[in-house]
Amino acid sequence: MSMTEESTHGYPKTASILSLVGGLLIVLSGVLLMAVSAFILPHVDFGNVTLPSNFNPGSMTAIAQGVVGVMGTFGLVSGIIVVISAVMLLASVGQRRTWGVLILVFSVLSFLGLGGFVVGAILGLVGGVLALRWKPPP
Repeated sequence: MSMTEESTHGYPKTASILSLVGGLLIVLSGVLLMAVSAFILPHVDFGNVTLPSNFNPGSMTAIAQGVVGVMGTFGLVSGIIVVISAVMLLASVGQRRTWGVLILVFSVLSFLGLGGFVVGAILGLVGGVLALRWKPPP
């Protein structure tokens, strides 16, 4: 039995798989938000929205596009980092704490970008916790 076989024996792949699925959901929601910002919001009429007297109704579309676009970009970046960390968690067992912390941090931050329909962020959180709690067998 080689050294790598001994170190990965009993390694829970569940943490990596949960994080990977969560990260993919976070990426998907980020892409969806960016698509809504680019293709749907420019065609929405905000004429019926009550605005303060000094506010230009024409700028409401630009503001909505900007906010949703930033949320989408943030979700996309967070999701990509979670996916990469999940793959690296599976590939390099010795650095499981680093990848587990990255998965946890960016899963929490992904809530700012819809959080992978919330399910993705929760899966990422569970996967990150499982990665941090795993101890190599004696």
